[in-house]
Amino acid sequence: MCRNHREERIRDPPMRFSPDDVVCRVLLNLGRVRTAEEALRAWLPLVSELRPVSAAFEAADPDGLRRGYLADLLVVLPPAEGGTREDGTARDRLLAPVGALARRLGLDPAEFAIDEDGGGGGVLNAKDEHDDSPHGAYLVLALTGADPLSPEGGEGDHDGTGDDLR
Repeated sequence: MCRNHREERIRDPPMRFSPDDVVCRVLLNLGRVRTAEEALRAWLPLVSELRPVSAAFEAADPDGLRRGYLADLLVVLPPAEGGTREDGTARDRLLAPVGALARRLGLDPAEFAIDEDGGGGGVLNAKDEHDDSPHGAYLVLALTGADPLSPEGGEGDHDGTGDDLR
């Protein structure tokens, strides 16, 4: 979704996920690329591999915290082998699939933090956002059965612009 076109965006019906799906938001930033073509070429192998159900690409806001180009991928991962929502703790259900994704993105799975008391989702922040990882992953949000940014199943109205995520 382009920052300049947020108000004009057509509202899509909410996505439906299985209660056992591990749904992840993967946020990427290639700060050193100069063109959209260069960013998309760098991300294409990852996008082809992860097969996101939704993807958004945009130039970083010149007045924002990030430079270059940004991507937001909504990825659905299967639960750990044979696992269901009732099996184990939230950490157990999320750690195996998110750990594999984190390693693929060049992130440390040990940094994945679970909200056991809240909705059972998890967050993985990159320790050093200015590393030379090939895809520029800086944040992974995960939740079972729902989009981590919209756990109620629809687009939510949130205070703020979201620029702190960019």
